[in-house]
Amino acid sequence: MYSATVDNDSANSGEVRVDNDRVLGVYGIILGALPALFILVFWSMGAKLLITDNGGYINQLQLTGAWRWLYFSYPVVLLGSMLLALGAFVLNRYKEAAGLAMLPFIGTVAYYLALVQLR
Repeated sequence: MYSATVDNDSANSGEVRVDNDRVLGVYGIILGALPALFILVFWSMGAKLLITDNGGYINQLQLTGAWRWLYFSYPVVLLGSMLLALGAFVLNRYKEAAGLAMLPFIGTVAYYLALVQLR
């Protein structure tokens, strides 16, 4: 939970100011991490199919070179961004933490669009 903090200037006027940045930062991290973790479930299915060459549309894409390297780097990017988001949260940078937590999801959308348009 969070607590209400009384600003020194407003204490004299009787006005209480609540700091919601921490709570919104937690919600941002959660709402950024959930789609990224759901993508990780489907990524693991695709990675298994790619490694075993056992059918599926992912094998028909014939990912080679940088495309394949980028595909297999997703768990590292996810772990790195979550650690950076938690570090930013500990350093009281709540908005930046929420943005860092959303990076894997945004990166996945950008990867898909690049894969479809540039390949």
